[in-house]
Amino acid sequence: MKYERIELNELCSLSQGLQIPIAKRFREDGDNRYFYITVQFLKDSSDKYFIENPPERVKCNSDDILVVRTGNTGQIITGVEGCFHNNFFKVEPNEKIYSKFLYYTLKSPELYTRMRNVASGTTILDLKHSAFLGLDIYLPNMDNQKKIAYILEIIDQKIVICESINKNLEELAKSIYRYHFIDFEPYSQDDFISSTIGKIPENWSVQSIGGFVDDMKNGGTPKRCELEYWENGTVPWLKTGEINNNIIIKSEEHITEMGLKNSSAKLLPINSIIMALYGKGTAARIGLLKLEATTNQACCAMICNDFNKTLFLYLFLLFNQKEIENLASGSVQQNLSKDLIANLELVVPPIEIIENLPFKEIYDKIASNYFEIEYLTNLRDTLLPKLMSGEIDVSKINCD
Repeated sequence: MKYERIELNELCSLSQGLQIPIAKRFREDGDNRYFYITVQFLKDSSDKYFIENPPERVKCNSDDILVVRTGNTGQIITGVEGCFHNNFFKVEPNEKIYSKFLYYTLKSPELYTRMRNVASGTTILDLKHSAFLGLDIYLPNMDNQKKIAYILEIIDQKIVICESINKNLEELAKSIYRYHFIDFEPYSQDDFISSTIGKIPENWSVQSIGGFVDDMKNGGTPKRCELEYWENGTVPWLKTGEINNNIIIKSEEHITEMGLKNSSAKLLPINSIIMALYGKGTAARIGLLKLEATTNQACCAMICNDFNKTLFLYLFLLFNQKEIENLASGSVQQNLSKDLIANLELVVPPIEIIENLPFKEIYDKIASNYFEIEYLTNLRDTLLPKLMSGEIDVSKINCD
């Protein structure tokens, strides 16, 4: 079954966002104030503002579809309530198109690429209303639109469930770590001794990270001019932007075995801890590898042969991340070093205490959910163009 292609100007209208001066923004919520949706907020959720009595045309609810016009051109936002900045426009579907179907169509990689291709500008892309509305999409009948949206929404709901479970599991792991290794609650009746970093339970020790781990390695970058180091590469090669305090199961770029051999990059085993040493806004971020990979020179890896020790160190680094970041030098770009990290001290309990806590079970489940999310995301992205074009016929599916 092949669907007809229709231009967006026949299916929807647009409302442009509003630029509000800093002086007229509020840090606190209040009567007649609306959360101000900005591109900066999408990058850093701590940067929140509120606008008082905005025009109706720039208000949106959680079901509305926003398109980023400039800043990250082509990004699609939904599920947010408030009023939106001039960098966005709101897409308002008419009776010919089902809102959820339109959302998934706009979210498709094909539409994202086409939106960026028709945007004007070289350094900063600007997606004008006329360019957006001139794009055409496949349009099945309303019944099939709803079926397609339903199928894709089921997959997205499963992804959200996995993400929610992981968030709860991560909080559980942190709570257990805090209870045992920061508050020392189970050991309050034990004898405590003095150490270089304060009172600690007897039979515990203070060790440097370099002494605690079995190995530490810096990353490296093969020469970009040597095509045989990069073309058709199969070795995952990580950059600091991919390290974001969570489990890492894939990389954006790959190098070849020859590139690995002829550079300072080192192949790291599964369960290595990766730390970003420098980079704007990324210094001291960590990740837990769930694949064999290597990194660029802006990262270092900490390797423990015992996975329980790995997780103990991983949680220590998460809890002390801000303090580690504050150790970074440099005015323009923060810089850490492998030696600085190696010399940091931590309180280490007897290994049997760590082994008897459920960190391994928790993080095994978290990793399993990350792989499930990746599988579901790929499934959705594979199905999406085939459903939208009619290559997969949904007419006989009963969604009831």
